[in-house]
Amino acid sequence: MIKNAFKISIVFTVFILFLFYIAISTAWFGISTGVGGDFCEAARNGLIKQPANSYSNIGFLISGLACAWILSHKEIDKSGAFFKHPFIPLFYCLITILLGPCSMAMHATETALGGLFDMNSMYLFGSFMFAFALARYYKLHSFVFVILYFSSVFLCNYAGTFKTVFGYNFFPGSAAFGVVCVLGMLFEILNYKKNKPDIQFKYAIYCSLSFLVGFSVWQFGYDGHCFCNPNSLFQWHGVWHLLCALSTYFLFQFYISEKTPE
Repeated sequence: MIKNAFKISIVFTVFILFLFYIAISTAWFGISTGVGGDFCEAARNGLIKQPANSYSNIGFLISGLACAWILSHKEIDKSGAFFKHPFIPLFYCLITILLGPCSMAMHATETALGGLFDMNSMYLFGSFMFAFALARYYKLHSFVFVILYFSSVFLCNYAGTFKTVFGYNFFPGSAAFGVVCVLGMLFEILNYKKNKPDIQFKYAIYCSLSFLVGFSVWQFGYDGHCFCNPNSLFQWHGVWHLLCALSTYFLFQFYISEKTPE
């Protein structure tokens, strides 16, 4: 499975992009209602409403394919927890690739359904961080990891059905994403302190920094911000996408760097 990871990922990418093109060209996502329109970039005519915020998600495709290429073509020590089951590293590559079209869905269509896909792109990534960190820390079976992963995605989606918290206007879906990411980071640190794995922790730092810098510049990409230029092809929200894609690559490097002594 790992040997063919790149071929599988290429086929998956082509298939997903083809489905995405069919979906937007047939208006499967529904009528544009301006969802995501507050991320600075002005809506254009045509299939892609926000080109910069949409095409910047290609970074996820590149990251996922790069990870898959490394799995298939590089000599890697596969004694670490990431390779406990050959399904897990391939699953990570496919999830990373899927983040791109999921996030594109909202920015390309500005529809409610597109917004749901966009939120799930965040849940897919955060839930992997959390579920794998938890599984590694407690040395859980790969099957338990899968259960934890999909349970986390489900709970994040459930949190996203609420619009207020204790009467305050707040989106719990975003909070759920933040919680799973923070918990994932926390369990990685706990695992590093407790089990002292032979792993290059610098990649975890690079991953976190990429994400945190991306989250910081995300704040610049809203309507009305002094850095917002709606008609520009440079968009701060697009930078957020690219930095998040970079963080997925660093996280992959962190996972594959682990070595278990014989």
